[in-house]
Amino acid sequence: MSKDLQFPIKDNFDRNAFSVNFPIYATTAYRSPEGDHFRYSRELNPTVEELSRQISQLEGSQSSTCFSSGMGAISTAFLSLLKPGDHLVMPMDVFGRTYLFARDFLSKFGVRVTITDPGTERVMEAIKNGTRMIFVESLSNPVLRVYDIRTLAESAKDNGSVLVVDDTIITPIGQRSIDNGADIVVNSLSKFIGGHNAAIGGSASGPSKIIEEVDSNRRSLGASMDPFPAFLFLQGMKTLKLRIDRSSSSARAIAEHLAATEHVDRVFYPGLTDSEYHDVAKRTMNNYGSVVSFILDADIDPLRFMSSLETIIPANTMGGVETLISNPYTMSHRNLGEQDKARIGVVPRLMRLSVGIEDTSTIIEDLEKSIKKAKKH
Repeated sequence: MSKDLQFPIKDNFDRNAFSVNFPIYATTAYRSPEGDHFRYSRELNPTVEELSRQISQLEGSQSSTCFSSGMGAISTAFLSLLKPGDHLVMPMDVFGRTYLFARDFLSKFGVRVTITDPGTERVMEAIKNGTRMIFVESLSNPVLRVYDIRTLAESAKDNGSVLVVDDTIITPIGQRSIDNGADIVVNSLSKFIGGHNAAIGGSASGPSKIIEEVDSNRRSLGASMDPFPAFLFLQGMKTLKLRIDRSSSSARAIAEHLAATEHVDRVFYPGLTDSEYHDVAKRTMNNYGSVVSFILDADIDPLRFMSSLETIIPANTMGGVETLISNPYTMSHRNLGEQDKARIGVVPRLMRLSVGIEDTSTIIEDLEKSIKKAKKH
């Protein structure tokens, strides 16, 4: 692991008071001319600026800027880098709102959007001369396909395209896509980086020249982060590596256990040696992530299974210290049509488990008991 991923980050204090925790600057404006660097908190706030600085160190980027949500980061990056007539390539298995924004919003304004079937090879086939942007999730949600960022980065460079990667699930601890050649990396800070299901936010990182343009549009579009969430993210980052080391280790053990569990048809986890994505994950990632997805067999009612859980919490998010579970078919991907769901592998009995930091045996025991309770008689 690179040294610059170790925490705590040096000098992460307010130089005015030397507080151990960088404080919340709850202000709309700043005294002029001394405070003209910040001017107005929609444009720039000291707490948010500190978070952006630390995110940039974490990502290994020249610059970063933070947003009120992960979708704020994604939509602003799209609007900053694409214009009418440009060609965007992305696979179908991205976050549902990302897909809908590209399909329904960008295409309305003249961006030529190509949505491919899932997989690195399918994306590569759609890239051509004139492709302006390629967008992928390095580890896709919810079926956990691993995209080969290095290969995509080479193709993007050859075609003069911009490669934008969403690293939310694997996190910069598991993979720094900028190190693998990505131009821009976005993250939903609400998930693993925040780590406590307490705040909504997003980030975009990359070369200073591009991030300056993205940040300028962030100020105009209004997707600015509030200082209170920025403070919470700064606290979450202090334990990020500890949490990811713990939860990814547990996730691998849970995936291996589920693969041998009765009434589980299939397990999706790149850390399993029989996963079709294991080799590329082993080559490009530092760990295999903290999310495990699996399909229950026809004897198990998925909704009864979730309601039978005692320790694991059913919730439409991931990345917290608590282990959470969701049924993407009825939750995160509910707005997709049946054909689109089938295209990316979101079936009614698919479950997405976001592993927390509890004892691994406690999580496994809860899963086993709930499977037995949910069995159809």
